[in-house]
Amino acid sequence: MKIVSHIIRKVKRRKSSRPAWSKEQETRYRDLSDRLGLMGYTVRREELKRGHCWKVLSGSCRSLSTRFVFVDSRLSPDDQIAFLEATIADAAPGPEISPDAVAAAA
Repeated sequence: MKIVSHIIRKVKRRKSSRPAWSKEQETRYRDLSDRLGLMGYTVRREELKRGHCWKVLSGSCRSLSTRFVFVDSRLSPDDQIAFLEATIADAAPGPEISPDAVAAAA
C-alpha cells in the first residue's frame, strides 16, 4: 500500500501594486482632475506598461481633438498629485504679451 502525501500550499497573496490613498489625497486628486477636465483634458489613471526596454512615464497626449492626461496608478499618491499640479501649471495659459509690448521692449 502506497502512502500518498499531499502538499498543501498556501496561496500567496500578491501585494497590491497600487498605493493606499488618504481621503485628503483622493479629494485633492479629484479636484485637480476636475480642473483639468474644465481645461479640456480627459484624465485617466492606469497601470502604464513596464518591462524590458519599456520606460513609460505619466504624461499627456492628444488624439484628434481629444487631449488626454495619463497618470501611472502605481506611483505614490503624492507623486500623482504633484504630476497633475505640474500639468495644470504647464497647460494654464500664460499672460498674453501684445506685439506692441514686444516691439517696445526691443
